[in-house]
Amino acid sequence: MVQNNEEIRLFHGEALFRAGQMAHEFYMVNSGAIYVLDEKGIIALKQFFAGELFGIPEVLAKGPWANTAIANGVTVLKRFDASHLFRSLDEMPTHQSDFIRHIARLA
Repeated sequence: MVQNNEEIRLFHGEALFRAGQMAHEFYMVNSGAIYVLDEKGIIALKQFFAGELFGIPEVLAKGPWANTAIANGVTVLKRFDASHLFRSLDEMPTHQSDFIRHIARLA
């Protein structure tokens, strides 16, 4: 299992994950940027910069990543394992955790 808050470093153009891989972690950008690319790998559909979290809806949906994410410049991230998120949801009141899981299925 991946340790919670593990720091990872990527070089410019290095893939964080590829379309079709299971989403087992979510991330926070510490420095640099992550671009989520279209199917052809040409257009950035989403961009995440320092201080931004991403990947929570995909982790909650327990599905694969829909697109590939690459580093734009040297990028440092914190990686959070899905098990920590699910443990937090299990500790919430049922109606709140059910709502969050429902919203994640819509993402």
